Amino acid sequence: MAGAPLDAARDAFGRGNFQQAAELAHAAGSAEGEALAARAELAYGDFVAGNDVRHAEFELAARSARAAIALDPRNPEGHVYLALALGFLGRMEGSVAAHFAGYAEEARKHIDAALALAPTDPWANALLGGWNLEIVHDGGALGETIYGASSEKGVAAYNYALALDPGNAAIAYQYALQLVAMGGAWERAEARQVLESALQTQPSDAFQHFARQRAERMKLALDAHDDDALQGIMHDQLGLAAEPVHTAKSSR
Repeated sequence: MAGAPLDAARDAFGRGNFQQAAELAHAAGSAEGEALAARAELAYGDFVAGNDVRHAEFELAARSARAAIALDPRNPEGHVYLALALGFLGRMEGSVAAHFAGYAEEARKHIDAALALAPTDPWANALLGGWNLEIVHDGGALGETIYGASSEKGVAAYNYALALDPGNAAIAYQYALQLVAMGGAWERAEARQVLESALQTQPSDAFQHFARQRAERMKLALDAHDDDALQGIMHDQLGLAAEPVHTAKSSR
């Protein structure tokens, strides 16, 4: 019966009952269960929770992912979800605070661990892409010097992730977010193409359904050249309220 809580947790996750999924996954008492709990807590924090509790939910997800790693360091999902939780926390706390908290360095360590264990995992590769683009965006040349990040590495990793899982709206949306945040005509056109491609696939579960809704909203804003709507999306997702959405320049 060891698999019963996990089966029930996966079912709850697929239906969008993320808190129930996390509770059931914890009950499994295994690395796989803790990793699934972290995934459910991340989904709840990202898609459902109010702004007042999102940070606490991401911290909870990080603890669950750490528990998964402690139980089985060779479980790639524990490393993936810890890196993802650290990324969300870094976005909420701001780039300077995230730097001093060590989020970027710790996240990269777990991204590398996940890739070593599962080199063709779409999320591990997407996280590598996101890590590079976020550091370049926040830190510019200094970020590149300190961490060895680059926009080229970020774009390549995201494109590989989407080649591995072309219909993953959640990965496509995160990539598009970061492209638009970087600014530039090429980046905006690439974001639109990435979203359009992902939207050709119907969502497989509630998680992908939520991601698809966001992808559709962002594509509509890009199609309409609605900078105000894009700025709102950037603020909601990346905390870039004071930063303009540029279109004139391009890194290409």
